[in-house]
Amino acid sequence: MPMRSRVRGFTLIEMLAVVFILAVGLTCVSALFVAGLVSARKAERLSAATNAVQQQMERLRSAGFSGCVVDPDIFKSSEGYTINQQNEDGTGQIGFTVPELPNGQGTVDIAFHNTGTGTYPNLKDLTVTVTWTGGKPTGGTTAFRTLIANRP
Repeated sequence: MPMRSRVRGFTLIEMLAVVFILAVGLTCVSALFVAGLVSARKAERLSAATNAVQQQMERLRSAGFSGCVVDPDIFKSSEGYTINQQNEDGTGQIGFTVPELPNGQGTVDIAFHNTGTGTYPNLKDLTVTVTWTGGKPTGGTTAFRTLIANRP
């Protein structure tokens, strides 16, 4: 009587089960990788927008109360600014581009501070906003607001 070997291999069903488990695992890992890339791009764009807003805020703060007016001599078109709205009292809105962002657009709103009790002529309300596109997950808006006082 010949001796039979007891060595066995994997069956087709076992191999299909292993391939299925590996496919599910690799699909999950690739989805995490894509989510990480989207998150990194969103963080990069938010950082660029925040830097652009901070630069505009620093420019306004260094100009002081009297320099925070909507005027083409202060916000020159050669520097990338456009006057969107200019009021007689020096308030209004200025537009600018943010080249670091896809379709990056910014606005600087200058107005006298207004509360329910009235308008304060020695206090200006400044708002800088940057908006960009990039699809739903990576597009967005960021804005900073501050007050500048006229100190006699």
